[in-house]
Amino acid sequence: MADKQKMEITILPNGEVSIKVLCVPGPSCESVSAALEQSLGKVKSKEKTAEYYQENLETTEVSEITQKSGS
Repeated sequence: MADKQKMEITILPNGEVSIKVLCVPGPSCESVSAALEQSLGKVKSKEKTAEYYQENLETTEVSEITQKSGS
């Protein structure tokens, strides 16, 4: 059975979205959040935690995204 992949999504008061990818080892966390990042808009920044560089451990990636405007 495959391990569960989790994302914690927070919408900040200023409209920015913070995404944390959990339970995904190494750089594969980027592919988990890629579709969501693309649909929400331009990625403002990414932060890789120490877990990103460790295999077989919980990995967290934080992305801040500015939402696309309708104009």
